[in-house]
Amino acid sequence: MSRLVLTAALVSVATAIAVGVALASAAGPDYLEVTSWKATAKNGSTAKLSATTKAAIPRHPDAFVRSNPVVGVAWADLQTSKAFVLTIHPVIGRDSHQRPDGWHAHIVTLAGGATAPNDFCLAGINSSPTAGIVIKGSTIGANVRLSTLPVPVAAVDTAVGFTVQADAACASKLAVRVST
Repeated sequence: MSRLVLTAALVSVATAIAVGVALASAAGPDYLEVTSWKATAKNGSTAKLSATTKAAIPRHPDAFVRSNPVVGVAWADLQTSKAFVLTIHPVIGRDSHQRPDGWHAHIVTLAGGATAPNDFCLAGINSSPTAGIVIKGSTIGANVRLSTLPVPVAAVDTAVGFTVQADAACASKLAVRVST
């Protein structure tokens, strides 16, 4: 699959959150249920994003990852429907130069209009920035240049685990489904 598919899926999650739509959400593995998160500026040029989940996050694709188009964690700004996401998606193939077969970053735009149980439409994948990604047990994080984030770190409202799924109601045909 193409980079457009990944973009569409990620945008849906951010859009649903941004427009205040009640999340349909779906059960996923405990490693996609975010229990706490942070988005902070480390200095004048770098941000640190982290999310802790209910279970250890796999470094390599497990059965759940291999059975979904895209799996990830998003840090989203609800006002702009923009999100920084860390994703893994062996099902749709490579779309990044940094760890193309593993966890890597994207900037996405979300939109409303997804069909339940999906939460958002993936409106676009804006970029694939380089990030220092760390997975330690149930925590995933990234060190990233402030200039590559879609919004200032103070604008990040939430972090969620998600999958991207097909949805004919979305212009991109991709939707984000928040994991609960």
